[in-house]
Amino acid sequence: MNLPDFGEPADQTLSLSEEAEIGARIEAQLYAAGLILEDQELTEYISSVGAELAAHGGVSPNGFRFFIIRDDSINAFALPGGYIGVHTGLLQASTNESELAGVLAHEEAHVTQRHIARQLQGSTGWNLATAALVVAAALAGATDPDLIQAALGVGLASIQQRQINHTRSHELEADRLGIRTLADAGYDPKGMATFFERLHQQTRLYGNQLPEILLTHPVSATRVSEALNRADDYDPVEHESSDQYRYMRARARVLASAPPSLEREFFRRSLEHDESDDEARYGLALIDLYSGDGDSALKHLNAITNPDQVNVQLAMAQAEHLAGQDEAAIARYANLERRYPNYQPVSLAYADTLIRTGASDEARRVLLDSSAYRRNAPDTFRLLALAARDSGREPEAHYQMAAYFRYRGNYRAAINQLHTGLQRPNLSDAERARLESRMLEYRRMAPDELKRAGSSG
Repeated sequence: MNLPDFGEPADQTLSLSEEAEIGARIEAQLYAAGLILEDQELTEYISSVGAELAAHGGVSPNGFRFFIIRDDSINAFALPGGYIGVHTGLLQASTNESELAGVLAHEEAHVTQRHIARQLQGSTGWNLATAALVVAAALAGATDPDLIQAALGVGLASIQQRQINHTRSHELEADRLGIRTLADAGYDPKGMATFFERLHQQTRLYGNQLPEILLTHPVSATRVSEALNRADDYDPVEHESSDQYRYMRARARVLASAPPSLEREFFRRSLEHDESDDEARYGLALIDLYSGDGDSALKHLNAITNPDQVNVQLAMAQAEHLAGQDEAAIARYANLERRYPNYQPVSLAYADTLIRTGASDEARRVLLDSSAYRRNAPDTFRLLALAARDSGREPEAHYQMAAYFRYRGNYRAAINQLHTGLQRPNLSDAERARLESRMLEYRRMAPDELKRAGSSG
């Protein structure tokens, strides 16, 4: 993609490296607030759709980092540096995969066009810390009021008047680029427009309580019409939503509910209405899994039309473990690992079950050989730490937990883990050197304010 050259003004506001640091800081804040839904299957699915869109949009498939916000509001938001948050409510509100992909393509365009940096052009008094707080308050403040208070606390009294809402020109630019990417990636180019059109038509039902996505991405009848007309410039595409899309939509509904059993009646009614509704069967199986009923989950999963689908197979392995069928579960995981060597949720779920069944050394082998380890997935290091702990290798456990916190952006907790590891008695010279080396590395990488605080660990 030939991106517009905006020259020095945007760079003078925020450099690309500063944008990346802002995105990382806000993601860490969201983790710390418990707002990010840490589910490997959902995150992997959204990331795979995003990577496919990026590849067809002329951007590196690894140029974005997606995370899921546990929130029923219909929203998605792009942060500087390629960080994109997707609310569980957005998945639930979409009716097909092209609509979901349309929103993701739109958010990716906001990132590639550096819209936030461009909106901050001409402002004075900005530095990296205050810019991060403003962006966090504007884009994520709806689910975390503390972020707004933090922004006010550093003297940004005009934060409520200075929301980082996208301008009309930015929205149209993101629409144009997003629709082109949708078409090139094989999705229905009208997916984005039809989703926004449906939300716009429903606004009369919301009154003053508009969906979050309409607050940060203002939609008008004219904009919808322009998007539909632009989509007509491309050949029509009938994109059939994947089974994985439907299962992940059910998964988002279950995991966003507290407790998950609250959704049982919804899926039961769906199945009564349509006996072939495998999405409902999967949703009921998930509720059983989170309720600890492996036998009932297996009944629902075995009734699915294509039980060989990877997410259904993963649920079956988890159900077998819950039902006390550990040998069958381990065999199923091993088979899935051979068939899907690059699908991170398989390796992580496999290792987790191995640890739970006392096979920590085998879990360590699975993790170190996995694509999740090569991609620095945080949960890989958490599981490596558990495996090391169960094997009596405490210094290794602290080392791996430090990596887990570091890849979640929490340098303070990472350094604390290394500090605690260095206090353990009977450390070998090699263990001490390894922990000290990592401590120095993380101190160099830590945000400036943490360095100034002089954290001892």
